[in-house]
Amino acid sequence: MTETHILIEFTKLQNPVLDLVASLFTFLGNEEFYFLIIPLIYWCFSAKTGFRLFYIFLLSVYINSFLKITVAVERPIGTEGVNSIFISSAEVGSHYPYDSFPSGHAQGSATLWGYLAAVVRRKWFTAAALFLILSISLSRLYSGLHWPSDIVAGLILGGLVISAGIFVQKRIIYLPDYFKWLLGLVLPLFLVIIFPEEEGMKYAGILLGAGIGYFVQERAVNMQIDNRVWRRSAAFILGITVTFALQSGLKAYFPETVLFDFIRYGVIGIWITLAAPYLFMKTGLYKRKSRFSIPPDYVVFR
Repeated sequence: MTETHILIEFTKLQNPVLDLVASLFTFLGNEEFYFLIIPLIYWCFSAKTGFRLFYIFLLSVYINSFLKITVAVERPIGTEGVNSIFISSAEVGSHYPYDSFPSGHAQGSATLWGYLAAVVRRKWFTAAALFLILSISLSRLYSGLHWPSDIVAGLILGGLVISAGIFVQKRIIYLPDYFKWLLGLVLPLFLVIIFPEEEGMKYAGILLGAGIGYFVQERAVNMQIDNRVWRRSAAFILGITVTFALQSGLKAYFPETVLFDFIRYGVIGIWITLAAPYLFMKTGLYKRKSRFSIPPDYVVFR
């Protein structure tokens, strides 16, 4: 059976109820959702885990975007017998519709939930993560927006990025601070040279901002996440409101060039990892860590 025949069979299953389910899983693989879940982890559970996820996930989507533009496979939209829905979720790349391979939804969900499963190490969480990864991936076939090979490649790449990321993390923690600073500054700039397209500039910018912000936050702010749910909820609502305000506000104010995309996303990275924790402490939602305190998230996120 060819990939076209597989897609035709999947899209034949479309009906109003399954369309609604597929739209939910499509959202769970969109950039907007990742802008919710990653700051949530950083602000409300573990800054260290959130920052590591930040880096691994952004490197994964950087690789994904680079391959999409380099390989330039056309999406199955318009293929005879394939009924494509939720097309707006595919029109986000600068090279649409020649950006099918690999699937960003499959690779992004595999990276995010796969990494969290490796960190949490609970059977129920791993099962839930696998369910989400599979459901988000299959929703792209059901929607007729990706070829089956796009999905398979995205899942494999997500797994490889996680493995490589964990391998590097275990070794980089023993390096001196000045080397971590150097790596945090040089790597994003290197990524810009390799991939100076719109997507590459955005991801490199937010990596640079997030890296600078996290290193400063650890030493100058040292946020202690509060145990109380209402304080965590208030911090998240405050933080995410400003995040989306920056994203849309700076976009309207800055010129539409890749350089300013780099700057805009760099500002967002600094906000998430440094300025927001500082604001949480200034508003009394969180306090500074005491020297000998054990984070409330220690048991869940190691």
